[in-house]
Amino acid sequence: MVIKNSWEGLRNGLVPMLGKEMRGRSRGWRSPVMLTFYLGILSAGVILFLWLSFERMNFIMPQIGLILYSLFIFGLIMLISFIAPAIAASAISGERERRTYDLLMVTKASLTGIVLGKWLASVIYLLFLAVTALPIFAVVFLFGGVPLATLGLAFVVCLAVGLGYGALGLALSAILKRTQAATIISLIVVFILIFGVPVLTGIIINSQPPGSMTGPPDMPGVRFTGPPWYVYLSPVIAFTSVLPGTGEYDRNWGIPLISDFMNIILRSVGMGPSDYPAYKAGNTYSYPYPGYAGAKETEPQGLSAWAPWARFTLYQGGLTLLSLTTAVLVIAPLKPWTVWRARRVRRKA
Repeated sequence: MVIKNSWEGLRNGLVPMLGKEMRGRSRGWRSPVMLTFYLGILSAGVILFLWLSFERMNFIMPQIGLILYSLFIFGLIMLISFIAPAIAASAISGERERRTYDLLMVTKASLTGIVLGKWLASVIYLLFLAVTALPIFAVVFLFGGVPLATLGLAFVVCLAVGLGYGALGLALSAILKRTQAATIISLIVVFILIFGVPVLTGIIINSQPPGSMTGPPDMPGVRFTGPPWYVYLSPVIAFTSVLPGTGEYDRNWGIPLISDFMNIILRSVGMGPSDYPAYKAGNTYSYPYPGYAGAKETEPQGLSAWAPWARFTLYQGGLTLLSLTTAVLVIAPLKPWTVWRARRVRRKA
């Protein structure tokens, strides 16, 4: 009986909320304007890049497909990173501003169904944005050089970005009373996660004295173990693992512009190419200090062996679960801990 009631409450919240949100997004003016702005930026970037490339030279470079692909993916990740929380930031606070929040709470819909319905509506809209960008991505395959598997991994990263940051915006929408405040704070948090985390990690790592690092038994004193776990909270790090050839030591390899930009960030957190030719961006292997005879390469263990995109996806899943749980607890009229305390008082009485 309890399972049946829970399922009915979830269905009563999920299906109507999802339908209502999708109808509202498709009928208003905001969705077409955002779609036009989104595709306009991507298209303008492609046209500008091709125009500048062909203006300076009379031939097509072999790596032009990789350069164009890197610009696409970087732009798509950045756009979704800031569009996702902006869309979800009005999910709960918008109901309060329209004074329909109390009516929503007295329906037969469960709190989980309401939150999931709001969140899935944002996710479906983000998927729609990603699909609409596919014709622009088709330009990359005119030049070649990008495997379909790599493109699939890039869309996995984009999906993880949309899921996690959309849930974050929904949680802030539930916590804060105003949509404007929820939108601003969510964008600030996303900006910190994207750029602040790698930069701050680089500052922390570079400020540590070399002698404070522990080394393996055959080489005491120095060990290159890769970046700390929290640097993978940034999609910039995941972005490096879905670019073919990015981060090689040779400056003639990799992707110009994007490669240089990424290597500056990655070098600051101990991932990018530095003075050690064997140390590559995105590689979590630990290499011995150059010139030390008898030192052996150490294999990564646990999560350190995961690719950057896989670790980022895992952490985004945790962020999604935490944000959705927070949203459910915030909008609950009776908090679980309040109910637990009341039951405890009754038992003692």
